[in-house]
Parts: sequence; C-alpha cells; structure tokens
Amino acid sequence: MKLITKTLSIIFIIGLTSCASSLVVQSDSDNQYDLSSYKTFSVISPSLDDKDELISINPILIQRISRSLDTSLTQKGLKQSNESDLVVKFFLGTQREVERSTDLGGFGYYGHRYFDSRDQRYIRSEKDEISIRFHDAKTNDVVWYAFTRFKRPSDQYDQSGINSLIAEVISSFN
Repeated sequence: MKLITKTLSIIFIIGLTSCASSLVVQSDSDNQYDLSSYKTFSVISPSLDDKDELISINPILIQRISRSLDTSLTQKGLKQSNESDLVVKFFLGTQREVERSTDLGGFGYYGHRYFDSRDQRYIRSEKDEISIRFHDAKTNDVVWYAFTRFKRPSDQYDQSGINSLIAEVISSFN
C-alpha cells in the first residue's frame, strides 16, 4: 500500500512540474562584433512621453528593469559608464488575447448527446513582452538582441522578481 501511495505521489509531483511554464527567450547576436570586447555599458530607458498607447506601462516597472540591467551586467563583469562601449535599450509591450472556450456538448432531449452547446466563455489574458537590445556605441548597430513574453503575475512586480527575469533573459549574453 505504501508503494502505491509513494508512486502516486511521485506521478502527481511530476505532473505538476510538467505543467509549469518556463520562460522562452529568443536571442540573437551579430557575429561581426566580438561581444567579449565590450567592457562598459549604459542603459537607456524607454521614454514615456504623453502618448495614449503608453498609458498602461508602469513607470516604476521601467525603473526596476533599468536597475536590474545595471546589476546583471555588472555581475557579468561590465562597468557602467557615461561614455560606454555598449548602449543597452529595452522596450516593453503588452500582448492582449481573448480566448473563446465552449462547452463540447451536453445531453439533449431524450438523453441523446448533441454538440450544439450555447455555453461560451471568453477569457482575456495578457502577456507582457520585453525586448532588450545591445547597441555598439560607435556604429549604433544592434550587436545582441533578446525577446521574451511572460505572463503578468496577479500581484505587482517586485524588484527580486524583475531581477530573476532579467538575469534569465540576458543569461546567453557574453
């Protein structure tokens, strides 16, 4: 009996961990540039001018991402400088999706199954997007690029959550 409960517990844990979504990061670099030659960096945050389409972007989130980029790049051995070799720019966006879910059918008159259910639900989901671009300061060419979408948490973003997100996004740099 104990063997069955242990086996079922292991299967349940494996099932839960397989349902967890991991962060998918797309990154690319230009082979014409040697990424290890860059020693200094500066971060340029996106501008939130008075544009209607930017009203939903949290300016505190931008500050947290900027701080996190400073920390992560410093941990990679780069130094922050006003006259830098590398200019880091990042952009935020939100992808809104509406998914329709329908009931696959019910029991109709006399208990016969039919598939014309009128029960439909609309689910709104939002995923935030971040694009990080590393530019050569002299040529302004993009030398490294990363992009990811991540599900917006129910609570506010905190600095430690942003730090782990940025660390994972730029892990393939250098």
